[in-house]
Amino acid sequence: MQAHALLSIDRERLRPFFERVPELFEAHHLHESQNPDGYEELLYRIYRPYTSGMFDMIDEWMGHGYRNWHSDVEREVMLMLYAIRYPDTLLLESLSDETDLDVKRISGYLHFMKHTYSIWDEDTRKGLAKLGILIPGTDKADPFVYGAYITAIELLKDLAPYYSFIEHDVPRQRLFQAALAAYGRED
Repeated sequence: MQAHALLSIDRERLRPFFERVPELFEAHHLHESQNPDGYEELLYRIYRPYTSGMFDMIDEWMGHGYRNWHSDVEREVMLMLYAIRYPDTLLLESLSDETDLDVKRISGYLHFMKHTYSIWDEDTRKGLAKLGILIPGTDKADPFVYGAYITAIELLKDLAPYYSFIEHDVPRQRLFQAALAAYGRED
């Protein structure tokens, strides 16, 4: 998929975005609604072996409500999180129907537990669309849609010039996802 995307991407369309990545990142990530201190603290508070309390911390930071999971559902999600390897998203397909995870929640778990997966965000999808990369919307944890989303962000990272990268404590996926979210909110 990445090879096809490289052939069809308009690099001139990317240039204005790349020039603004540091500014856009700071506009999104450092905004009080994003709780940047809480985000950066979570990067260090989530570690193996994973616990229910860690799910709770991620859910709280992301603004999700209480999870009403049975212990077997939590164990299933936990095992999937241990087994999945970036950039794989197909293991999401293996979750049972009782799990019924939304893409935003599972992307948060994957991001904080692996530090490589991008957090799903509608503004980020809009930012990708402004760059000519169309990712369909979804509420469900669809492995193909979410896989296309993380691959698109990975592609941008691969194409980005050196000046788009800033020294920061956040993973590069967050750097680009946050910049795309701010870019997507602009008119």
